[in-house]
Amino acid sequence: MYSNEIRQRAIDLHARGTPVPEICSCLGIGRSTLYLWLQQADPNHPKAIPRKEYLEKSELERLRKENKIFRTCGCTPSSPLPDKLRAIDQHKDEFTVYRLCKTLDVLKSTYYHHSLRSPEKTQIQLMDEQLKPLIADIFKKSRETFGARRIRIKLRDKGYKTSEKRINRLMKEMGLNAIGPKPMLNSANDRVYKYYPNKLKGKFLTDSPNEAWVSDITYVKIDEAFVYLCVVIDLYSRKVIAYRVSKNINTDLVKRTFLEAFEARGYPVGLIFHSDQGVQYTSYAFRTLLRSKGVTLSYSRPGTPHDNAVAESFFASIKKEVFRKYF
Repeated sequence: MYSNEIRQRAIDLHARGTPVPEICSCLGIGRSTLYLWLQQADPNHPKAIPRKEYLEKSELERLRKENKIFRTCGCTPSSPLPDKLRAIDQHKDEFTVYRLCKTLDVLKSTYYHHSLRSPEKTQIQLMDEQLKPLIADIFKKSRETFGARRIRIKLRDKGYKTSEKRINRLMKEMGLNAIGPKPMLNSANDRVYKYYPNKLKGKFLTDSPNEAWVSDITYVKIDEAFVYLCVVIDLYSRKVIAYRVSKNINTDLVKRTFLEAFEARGYPVGLIFHSDQGVQYTSYAFRTLLRSKGVTLSYSRPGTPHDNAVAESFFASIKKEVFRKYF
């Protein structure tokens, strides 16, 4: 309870024109208390309002401010904390920090901790920021052809030791994708096929070795380059009896692979050699070589990969089990 002296002093100060906030601060009383005393002293005083009316007006003003905050900030008390902290930062000049925190249900200590602390970057983040412009510069100078492996070598030459995994991550963050060479593969839409008979006719089981061989070519991407793998498989054991790797996909690749297998198996007689109708296998040089060895040629029908299913299956398995793991 306040003494009569404080009450009378407050009324006198107000009568002399002292502002209400100054009176309340000086005497340590609330506005509602001062207005109540003024009303009791002079019920017709224009600044003296009933306590109930004052509280209702205060509540209405509070709700108006909260609604304005909700509309302006686009946040509610149920919004994520980072969004609310960001909204307080953006609108603290328009509203008081106290009112924003109260309305958005954020502790003032939480906001001030967020606002005043200096966000520290980790050593990894600092190093990433140092590497990014270097990686971007090397990538640009390579005409967008260098991948992580080559960029790592260039960084090492500049005195920076880092991993390909890290460079890959940073390149992904910067949206850098190396442009690699594409394999030159023959397509059924690119050339006109000739008719070559399918002597094998899907008979992938044989009674003895060296009755029928199948062959095919696939490509493998190693780092930033492509190489081509040619194999020859004996249908009897499903064993790869010869293989060759080359940077070029040409007739010479299949000739050398066939001759290696033919010699390793002791120059078998009555052999059927089956492949698809790739230009390497249907070339005049290769067909002439097989006929000179007494080998019967057999070809898959155009656009029918299951005619050479054993070779296709072998490549599918080796790509899944080996190439995708190591290359």
